[in-house]
Amino acid sequence: MVSVVALIVWRFHAIIVLFFFLVFAALDGVYLSSALTKVPNGAWFTLLLAVILSTIFILWRFGKEQQWTAEAEDRFPASALLTTDSNGQTCLTQAFGGGKVSTVSGVGIYFDKIGDMTPIVFSQFVRKFAARPEIVVFFHLRSIPVPSIPESERYVLSRTTIPSCYRLTIRHGYTDAIVTPDLGRMVIEQLILLVTRGDRSTLSDNSSASSKQHSPEVQAELDVIERAQAAQIIYIMGKEQMKIKAGSNFARRWLLGLFLWIRENSRTKMASLNIPTESLVEVGFVKEI
Repeated sequence: MVSVVALIVWRFHAIIVLFFFLVFAALDGVYLSSALTKVPNGAWFTLLLAVILSTIFILWRFGKEQQWTAEAEDRFPASALLTTDSNGQTCLTQAFGGGKVSTVSGVGIYFDKIGDMTPIVFSQFVRKFAARPEIVVFFHLRSIPVPSIPESERYVLSRTTIPSCYRLTIRHGYTDAIVTPDLGRMVIEQLILLVTRGDRSTLSDNSSASSKQHSPEVQAELDVIERAQAAQIIYIMGKEQMKIKAGSNFARRWLLGLFLWIRENSRTKMASLNIPTESLVEVGFVKEI
């Protein structure tokens, strides 16, 4: 199993892996031979269980490799999808038809499992419907192998080349609860912090935080965020349907068919989200692997 991981995940050269494989194979062979002598007495069950589990793990990894390869075709920077014309109207780039994109009131939080480039669910949404929310947030969760991440180090927020579009990455530990019913409020708070960061604001005579006056550019952006938040906050995630490419050989079709059956009968991502269901939208699209 370590050899398979070294070849597929770590991408080590086959000759290097072969040397360590032979060493561990000799040791495992000794234990396997001792287990084989006990097969008539019932030791076959543990061997069969090991074969079944190993087959499932290898099949799942093979299917995921094919899925990631197909998804890589839809990974491109935001500037390759949307642009702005001379009138300030958001449009698709010429590579995607060049049509105008209308704006829908509200904040759209798009779940992004990669964390860079443009989320597939967003590109599919814009290309199919020629529309986008007034405020767009690409939301990515990055798990860190520690119990908890301090608040000051948890959020990484940046702008994209698309107007009123931001990328939010949340670094979290395995005890941190991030996706909660207050997720929308937290995202808006982070957007406000990004917009007002570095703004040379002036205070009114009362000199209170609530009476702080921002520059016209910053205040205009804050007004857009406030207006979009008052309209609606929706959470959008992708529901990717896989289809095997025509012309695939029998073995590949059979393996991928079994992988897709396991994938479709596993728990969906929506089931584990602790956010209001009336604000959650799942966008389906088909991808060939």
